[in-house]
Amino acid sequence: MPSDYPKFTAAAVQAAPEYRDQPVYFDSAATLNNVVNQIHEAASNGASLVVFPELHIPGYCHFAIDLTKGPEYTSIWAKYLRHAIEVPSEETDLLCETARQAGANVVVGINERDKRYGGRQYNSILYIDNRGDILGVHRKINITVQELMIHTRGDGGRNLCIPEMDFGKISGLICGEHDQPLLKQCYIVQGTKVNCSLWPGSLGGAEELPWVAPAMTTAMAVSGACWCVLAANYIPPEKRPKDFYPNTDFYQSFGGSAIINPFGEVVAGPARDEETIVYADIDLKVNEMARGIINITGLYSRWDILGLQVRENEYEPLVSMESVEAGWPETADLRGMLPTGETQADEPEFDRTQAEADAGLVAGEISDRVTEIAELRARIEALEKRGGKAFKPKPGDD
Repeated sequence: MPSDYPKFTAAAVQAAPEYRDQPVYFDSAATLNNVVNQIHEAASNGASLVVFPELHIPGYCHFAIDLTKGPEYTSIWAKYLRHAIEVPSEETDLLCETARQAGANVVVGINERDKRYGGRQYNSILYIDNRGDILGVHRKINITVQELMIHTRGDGGRNLCIPEMDFGKISGLICGEHDQPLLKQCYIVQGTKVNCSLWPGSLGGAEELPWVAPAMTTAMAVSGACWCVLAANYIPPEKRPKDFYPNTDFYQSFGGSAIINPFGEVVAGPARDEETIVYADIDLKVNEMARGIINITGLYSRWDILGLQVRENEYEPLVSMESVEAGWPETADLRGMLPTGETQADEPEFDRTQAEADAGLVAGEISDRVTEIAELRARIEALEKRGGKAFKPKPGDD
């Protein structure tokens, strides 16, 4: 039995990434330096969980293609890719060391660059614990509006797993993911205690986010009986680039960061039109108090009539043909076919003999079942014939 429910202070950082006029556009080093300082500031004020907004490093993509300025857009796209962060990397090493020094758990939105596939970017959440260890990365599963020209959708498997920090399970939803009821259900069933709600802090395509963001975040808090830390960017007018690109929405920035308890009460914020850090004391006893009213994983669950299927495996663009033939698709490692190649350390070597043996067992079991079904059908036909003779009406019977 736990000695008591954990209590701690959470912080939602509402700040501006560092944008620059063309041809520079982004300054990820300056933004990263700001993040380091903000982690220390929040920790010095008692926060042990520090949450940053969507795509905070190097900054949200407040730009979309102008068809009359296509070549310039491709230049911005290439710069955005260069300023993206690989996991792990020197940038994440700095964030991990900062989290360790500050003794704070850190959740930050990043533009992630894929190490393996060129030009592949993700709208991601990076989770770092207070020991300075990377707990995982969540990649946004459905991307929105201008992100469609930049980001690849997140996968299944590990991408849907929520990490555990010293206080318990923690999850993260990025902007439009708050409209994904199945994803929210996946997190709730896994037992999230705190959900980090990452938003861009701008008005949105229909200028609806000032009321949609808090409403959807509150819905997650109430249905999941969890705390929600809503972190949104705010870019004050003096920090907005003056000569970036014709098609941008920097002018829409408003913020909106807040912290919401499991009953749906806004206990801190919302903060608008200012750079600030929003703080609130978190008591996980409140989660269980809320669960006494609505409990999706207990009294309110109806898993007998409504279910959720989750893909445990991750899709890969290269799959071993031999493994497919054996019935167990696995990632192809073409590097291993080169004279100096080596298989990936974290992937077990494909055992074709064992796979074929397993496939043989499955085939044998299927054959046995087919035989049993044929025998059962023959018995049914025999019984039907006997029954027809036994109960055949005699001439003259009504």
